[in-house]
Amino acid sequence: MTCRACTIMTTVIATLTLTACGDSAPTGERATTMPSMPAGGQTAVEHVGRGTLNSIDRAAGTVNISHEAVASAGWPAMTMDFKLADPAAVPDVAPGQRIEFHFTTDGGGTVTRIAVE
Repeated sequence: MTCRACTIMTTVIATLTLTACGDSAPTGERATTMPSMPAGGQTAVEHVGRGTLNSIDRAAGTVNISHEAVASAGWPAMTMDFKLADPAAVPDVAPGQRIEFHFTTDGGGTVTRIAVE
């Protein structure tokens, strides 16, 4: 091949490689559907759920929530215990209140933020 042919071939291969490796999903959409990956220094994906606070144990750093389905985590509606990322940062909430909560799915679920709806 001549140098010109090599240049053209290299350009075609580079273009095809970049096209094949491209990300067709919008960044925000991908972030809501990726599984949480906290190990190895990777960032865990945060999900948002809504539900009813059943109990809170600040000393143990846990809450129990009956939540609606969370599509981004692939979870059906259920009642479960969550760890609190920072028990001291939880606002004044009481059992029976409707809440919106942000969580990661590392080892079952860690609530990073709670707000009364």
